[in-house]
Amino acid sequence: MLAAERQRQILDRVRRDGTVRTADLARDFAVTEETVRRDLDLLGRRGHLRRTHGGAMDSTAPLGELSQSERESRKLEEKLAIARETARLLLPGETILLDASTTALELAGQVPQGIPLRVVTYSLAAVERLAARDDVELIQLGGTYEARGRRFSGMITESALRLLKIDRFFFSGAGLDPSQGVSEPNPEQARLKRMMIEQSAWNCALLDHSKLGVKADYFFATPADLDVVVTDRDSKAYAKTHLKSPPYDLLFAR
Repeated sequence: MLAAERQRQILDRVRRDGTVRTADLARDFAVTEETVRRDLDLLGRRGHLRRTHGGAMDSTAPLGELSQSERESRKLEEKLAIARETARLLLPGETILLDASTTALELAGQVPQGIPLRVVTYSLAAVERLAARDDVELIQLGGTYEARGRRFSGMITESALRLLKIDRFFFSGAGLDPSQGVSEPNPEQARLKRMMIEQSAWNCALLDHSKLGVKADYFFATPADLDVVVTDRDSKAYAKTHLKSPPYDLLFAR
């Protein structure tokens, strides 16, 4: 394949998925990672994409956090696979906490019928997805509403959370660094999730392959804070090299 055609396909993928990883592109195009880095550098200099640690992202995406609607359509197949795998971990009678990520939203849609659960969330989208379920006790954490993320946050959210016993917390983030943990671009969300990590007896990160090796500005969960990380099958190559002996269980969606 000519370099120009490979670069065109890389750009198509960036615009479709929002982000790409150097290692994934090298595998898919059967070239070295150095070749891919040169392609990404060239496309970056021309303004077609924005270089990131370990890959690139769509240059039209905002530098900060994406909106709920922008996030919902990205990596949807991977999110659904992760959600289905994670739903196998749910046990009757538990109180689970879902963050406002779109992967946790897909988990809300995969909660098995007939299993009595208490679901706590600050995501309006998750409440809407579970509202019709009569086998789920649904608790919405109130607070100040953020329209862009379709979620609540602030002092009232935190105060309500402190009143609850949380068995399991299911959440996502912008990235997972092998040594530093899970991070967020939004400092308030990072602070809130840190509190939720500390409130919960068990913590599970839901992260597709594009987030492995990625660092955002604010870390809220160290590797030692995590009990399980659920990811998709495309993460196996990265995990084999960079996540050899993590302090958590690593599950790959089927």
